[in-house]
Order: sequence, then structure tokens, then C-alpha cells
Amino acid sequence: MPRLILFELKKMLSRRVALAANAGVVVFLVAIMALNVTQNRTVNFAGEEFNGLAAIAYNRSEAEKHAGAVTAGRAAEDIAAYQEMVFSRIDRDAVGEMTGAAVFSLIEQSFSPEEFDEIYNSYWNWLLRPWRISGEEPAQTAARVTPEMAADWYGAAAGLTQQALDDGQGGMWEYSEAERAYWTEMRSSVPEPIEYGYSGGWDNVVDCASFLVFPILAACVTLAPAFSFEYSSGADAVVLATRRGRSTLVAAKVVAGLAYATVYFALCAALIVGVSLVFYGADGFGLSIQSMALTSPYPLTVGQAALACVGLMYAACLGFACLTLAVSSRTRSTLAVFLTDVVLVLLTGLVPSAGVGALERVLALFPINFSNFSMLFSALESYPLGPVVLDLIGMVLLVYAALALVSTPVAVVSFRRRQVA
Repeated sequence: MPRLILFELKKMLSRRVALAANAGVVVFLVAIMALNVTQNRTVNFAGEEFNGLAAIAYNRSEAEKHAGAVTAGRAAEDIAAYQEMVFSRIDRDAVGEMTGAAVFSLIEQSFSPEEFDEIYNSYWNWLLRPWRISGEEPAQTAARVTPEMAADWYGAAAGLTQQALDDGQGGMWEYSEAERAYWTEMRSSVPEPIEYGYSGGWDNVVDCASFLVFPILAACVTLAPAFSFEYSSGADAVVLATRRGRSTLVAAKVVAGLAYATVYFALCAALIVGVSLVFYGADGFGLSIQSMALTSPYPLTVGQAALACVGLMYAACLGFACLTLAVSSRTRSTLAVFLTDVVLVLLTGLVPSAGVGALERVLALFPINFSNFSMLFSALESYPLGPVVLDLIGMVLLVYAALALVSTPVAVVSFRRRQVA
């Protein structure tokens, strides 16, 4: 058996198309991750521009200014300090009557570049998120926050989940009582206090997780001819006539295919994770996911969220690998197998949901869509299955596990029962 597995691996990887796809994707990821670091650019509100490693260092320093546990008391004190800082020079009542652009211009004129940059530190926008209205400047939000409101910062933050449930994704989805209870309970399980700080490396892993669709496609290219080539070349007549052609050899093809997909995906994932952690830093693993998006109801850390993204992409990789083997076992056209994979893996990201909640939930299950942080951790995508409610993470695992469990026997049985002339 081991020798057969090695033989099948050698046969899969010796094809020029497979070699080109595998090497090409690795080179592509190396280039993308290099550009991800070198092309990083930040311009602060004082007008200074930072590029590459300097931009990463600047973003780290800005986040670390306000790092630490955000208790209810600290949230109220920080909001009061921000209000004192901003409204010491501009009129608190006046900003409510002004446009966002006018407020921005007024602050720019009233404060030094260094003060202006601090006023627009992303921490303040994050801290004031429970009361922010779309298009509002942080100063305008702060002008409406009373000490009583600030004292109930955690209650206001939890209220963001209820607002999202009431909004129903812009009227696109009506949450059932079971779904509302599910998300409300999840939000209540978020550990307090929320830990805020710098987690650039793990943030970057999440941002770059969508690039893992390319290793998935490369795996599909490599596995597409696994059975169909035997048919098109006429080798099936010889293979199926051998003593192990309908038993051990079929199992060797499947095991070799899944082993290859696992190793290749791990290599590509390690490239993305490694570059992110080396250049952006590995610190911040234990920070609350709410430090990335206060609206997220998940009781996870930033590092756990990053690993979850990679893990779900791996589940999709195995699912599509098994599907590829199944389709390959049913047709002699390798091109048809690959086109099926391209449509499902890549082109599903181009299909609009058109405001239809049920369609969005179907599209969300494809890797190009669920690799998006907002879709996965903030959009409250849920699937009511009778009395049971699954979130997007659970549904993705269920779908791709089912795909693998169904497709693998189909591939095995189809090849075994192949009738040759």
C-alpha cells in the first residue's frame, strides 16, 4: 500500500500542468506576501507618510498607546478624557449641527498636527462605536455621549448585537427566535474586560486568508486527472484488470490525493502565517476579537480567529479535493473536472446575493466568501435547522465534512464499477 501511494503521488505531481500550477501558486503567494509588507503604507493625520516596515512600526505604536484591559471604569474615564481633549477648543453643541467634513476641518485648524493625530487615533473610533452613526466624525459621536451612557459601555457594546438582529442585515433576513437567542447568548459569553492592543500579525493572517483559495485551486488541478486520465488514455482497461486495480489501487489514489492536498495546503498556509508573524509580529494572540470589531459576538481571541480562518479554508480544501476525485471518477474529461472546481471555488465570489438572505447564506459557504472577516465573525450569518441553530463556522464545517464523506465513496465506487471494453 505505501508503495502504491508513493507511485500515485509521483504520477500526480509529474504532470506538467500540475507542476506549473503548484509552483506558480507558491511563487504567487511569495510575491503577494512580499508586496503585503513592502507596499504597506500609512499616512497619519499629521500628514506624515510611512511605508513598509516603518508603517507597521507606526501602526504598532498607535495601537500600543491604548493597550490594556478596557474595563467599564476605564471606558468611561477614557471617553471623558477624549471629550475634555476635543471640546476644550471647539464648541460641543456646535459640532452636532455641522457636517462631518466641517467638523474635520475645524479640528484640523484648532489643534496641532500631533494633537490632531491623537484625536483621530483608531482607538477613539473603536471606543465610541456603540453610539456611532454612519458618516459621523468621532467628535460628533462623543458630543452625544453622556456620563451615564459612558458608564454603561459594555451594555451599549452588547446592544450592537441586538441592533444587528433588529436590522436583519438591512431587511434581507428575518431572524427567528431561536437565532436571536443563539446570538444573544453568544454575545453574553464574551469575556470581560475586553483586551485592546496591537495584533497586527494575526490581523494580517485574517486579511490574507482569502489567498488560500489559490492553493485549493492548485490542488484541484493536480487531482483532476486522478481517474479521468485513466479513462481518456485507455489505461483503465489495464488498471482495472490487475489484481489490485479495483481495491487497493483505488484506496491508494484517494489517500495520495488527500495527503498531497494536506501537505500542499499546509505549506501555503505556513507561508502566509509565517510572513505575517515575522514582519507584523506574533504578539496579540490573546487579545479579544472585539478589539478588531466591537460588533463581533464571538468569545474568541484574535489569534483563535486567525487560526479558525485558516482551519476553515483547510476544511474547504479537503472537501473540494474529495469532490474533484468524485467528479474525476465520473468523466473522462479532465477539463470538465477543473471547470467545475473553478466555478465553485472562485466564481462564486462574483455572484451577488441581490438582497436575498437565503442566497447570501448559500454563497457564504464558499471559501472566497467565508474567508472575509466581516462575513465570518460580524455578519451574524446563521442557519436554523429545526430547533438547532448553526453559525457560519459550524455550517462550513458541516457542509465540507458532508462533502468529503459523500464524495469519497462516490469516487471509489465509480472507479471500481467502471466497465471497460
